[in-house]
Amino acid sequence: MSNEGTPDGQIGEALIIRVIQDQMMNVNIGGNLSLPCLPEVQPLASVQDQKLLDQLAQSVKVIGDKLNQEHSLNDQIDGLARLGDRKIFSKLVDGVFYDGQINWGRIIVLFYAVGKLAVKMVLANLPTVFSEILESCLDFFRTKLLIWIRNMDGWISSISALTQFSIEHISASSFYTIPSPVVAFFCGILLGSIIVWKFRISS
Repeated sequence: MSNEGTPDGQIGEALIIRVIQDQMMNVNIGGNLSLPCLPEVQPLASVQDQKLLDQLAQSVKVIGDKLNQEHSLNDQIDGLARLGDRKIFSKLVDGVFYDGQINWGRIIVLFYAVGKLAVKMVLANLPTVFSEILESCLDFFRTKLLIWIRNMDGWISSISALTQFSIEHISASSFYTIPSPVVAFFCGILLGSIIVWKFRISS
């Protein structure tokens, strides 16, 4: 697995891989299909960084378990999966970051959706598209998201930021101006943030 030589780069790439691995564990692969090889996630040099990665992975898993119940969000992901080509990831990014703004909630929703789409490509026996989605996500993380994450003082800042995110950040009128595919993603962001908050205070 390539990395940017810094803990934030390594944590982000490892988190993407672990999200996909977790999604793979939840599906039944038929006899005619085989699981694609994923880049190996190497343990981080710092114990603190490894603990942060583990905590982030668990938080995303908790969010993902709840987002699995959000039909509107998953309908949008299913619609993207039906494209079955390299346009999937770019359309996903357009939906999540429709206004060019980045926040922790959107990053988590992106990773969740990538995991779901990756599994759907495996089940559809489209290994090339699977690889394209993974590489596109890693590249987008390295070239776009990592810069923002570093400017926010790293992944460690995501924990407190997600716990503070609430429905008050979005007014009711926002749902009338955002295109319907994006509404689903925004709902996912809100719900995910609430779940992380509950996870943190109960741990």
